[in-house]
Amino acid sequence: MQGGHDTGIEAEYRARAGALTLLYLNSGLDRDTLRTVLAQATTDAPLVDPDDLTEPEDQMTRIVEVFADRFLLEPVNPDDDPDDPETLMQPTPAGREVPFVGAVLQGWLDRCPAGPIELGEGSGQVIWPLLSGWASTVVHAVAAGPRTTVEISEQVGVLDEEAVETRIELLEEAELLHALPAGDGEAEPRFQATEWLRLAVAPLAVAARMELRHPLGDTAPIAGADVEAALRLALPLVRTKSSLSGSCSLEVELDEGVVGGPVRMTARLGEGRVLACERGADPEADASIAGSAAAWLDAVIERKQGPLASAGDWRFPRDLLGGLHRALFGGHR
Repeated sequence: MQGGHDTGIEAEYRARAGALTLLYLNSGLDRDTLRTVLAQATTDAPLVDPDDLTEPEDQMTRIVEVFADRFLLEPVNPDDDPDDPETLMQPTPAGREVPFVGAVLQGWLDRCPAGPIELGEGSGQVIWPLLSGWASTVVHAVAAGPRTTVEISEQVGVLDEEAVETRIELLEEAELLHALPAGDGEAEPRFQATEWLRLAVAPLAVAARMELRHPLGDTAPIAGADVEAALRLALPLVRTKSSLSGSCSLEVELDEGVVGGPVRMTARLGEGRVLACERGADPEADASIAGSAAAWLDAVIERKQGPLASAGDWRFPRDLLGGLHRALFGGHR
């Protein structure tokens, strides 16, 4: 299941793609505890205090705790006892990927509008609003454009308006959402994603890719709603090197049985910028890009476009994928 909404099903809950890994890197708590916290974020239960999710003050203690996790560290000799202090250990494939995920997360924290934040030193005050908003799909609701609290509640569907307001307030305090003043004839303000929230697609993407490559069973596969939200958030960041105008259809294939797949959208560009990202594939688009979620992640994170299929005007995949990479990961590759 993707995102439980009953406080009695934390044991069955699988965290929305990317969320558990990022929370784990920021916290001194074990994965089961953090999974329960994320499950509660998808219900009307009160949210935890971010201070309760911080790592121990002793950095060495935290390092030892992380690498005692058998998901990240394993014996060099598989026959050796991993609990024996004399056993030689080595990183697992997931463990070898952790430093890059941490670097991208730190890179995002460095871009905080209020000034750089060190991972583990107050970072929970911004990481927790992001992840509780992502887990509850409040972030997904604002990805398509400004929304009122009522509109966000209607789209999320499983949270009452008060719970949605709490998450909006946290996101706004963390400078991830910005309130637009109510216009003529409007009774309440609308909330829109800030550029920093759009840039958060970078750590969410690398964390989701790690979970996709090394599934542990406590995180859910990438869902259609996650892909659509990520594209809607990230594509407006694209600035192409040319003054390209036109349209490009995007298709992302998901794992078998995952709700919402394949995801089909159309990006419309004008003068080298993405002006709109619409649901559905336009058969008259100038170009198309299609492939699995894994192929898309590799293309955007590492500019490995080989596994993706493209057709039509070759400039669109070049400029769109290259623009996403530069906007989200330019400082990491």
